[in-house]
Amino acid sequence: MVKVPRRRSLAALLAVAAVAAGCGVTDGGADETIPPVTPVPTVAGVGVVPAVPSAVREPVIVVRPPVDEDGTEAELIGDRVEGNRVLMIGDSILASTASRYGNHMCEAVVPLGWQVAVEAEPSRFVEFGNRVLDKLLVDDADPDDDWNTAVVFLGSNYRGDAEAFEAELVEILDRLAPRPVVLLTVTEYRPNYVEVNEVVNRLGAEHENITVLDWRSISDTPGVLSSDGLHPTDTGRRVLAESVAAALGPAVGEGDCLRSTFRDDSRVGGDSATVLGRPSRRSSSSGSSATATTRPPTSNTTTSIATGSGGDETPETTTPSAGVTTSAPVTTGAPVTTAPTTAPPTTTTPPERLAEPTP
Repeated sequence: MVKVPRRRSLAALLAVAAVAAGCGVTDGGADETIPPVTPVPTVAGVGVVPAVPSAVREPVIVVRPPVDEDGTEAELIGDRVEGNRVLMIGDSILASTASRYGNHMCEAVVPLGWQVAVEAEPSRFVEFGNRVLDKLLVDDADPDDDWNTAVVFLGSNYRGDAEAFEAELVEILDRLAPRPVVLLTVTEYRPNYVEVNEVVNRLGAEHENITVLDWRSISDTPGVLSSDGLHPTDTGRRVLAESVAAALGPAVGEGDCLRSTFRDDSRVGGDSATVLGRPSRRSSSSGSSATATTRPPTSNTTTSIATGSGGDETPETTTPSAGVTTSAPVTTGAPVTTAPTTAPPTTTTPPERLAEPTP
């Protein structure tokens, strides 16, 4: 069901560039030419960050196809599995892309032919991943009901114990093996969150079935995170979903947005719209059930960045927060640019974190 993958060493799946939202402005009826914005270099393998946007320019995130260390196009997850079922596990950051809210993940992944279940709840720590697997990873499951791949985005709620975090994450990854897994780094919202990313990157380098998607680098892009510095804006949620879609690539089959089993949002404090985005009209239903073409062609995707407001989320007693902003719709299945990595981790760029007063 799952092909034995060759060693993968991907880097940032996202290149960030600045482009002009308009060619000029009107002043008293006359067009005034605006000089081009010059981007400045940033983290190696990520590309460039946009200059401070003006009223007539907006930074744009371009998602391109991932590449291996040697610069050749990388083998996508969809090319390594025979089925099309993907299990996504996470906290409020991933939950904000679920069908009960903005539905960004299904909009990006379902058209590629994936049947996706977003199992994510606010204020969940890493052990939540094993709770999900206890319920949904069935031994000797029928091939049609099994999961062909998984996306794991946990660590934005962190207690500060790297050893305990790693032990729990290793258990999750061992249970998912040999399935290909997309594992995300987290926004370094607090200084000790660097420990989470050290664990994620090390495990990515040690396991052939793991592809690391570098959300930490992606979230540094202006406009991706809300004012709380942890939860994504609406644009950020689209970027997260498109980055995951780019890492997965097209699948063979008919896509579907599966109803989530884990849907407890009781830990969200205040207006949920400032934490997870605006609730979807489908939030009380089983989610959208969009169909997809078999291995549809991918296309470049651009997302206009807008700033948003955020709030707080407490882990255990936490309240996630994600800015509610609007942006130009993103084309699903957009390719992502990957930069080569070295020995340690295999990283890619763009997704989500939980804001927490006390970890």
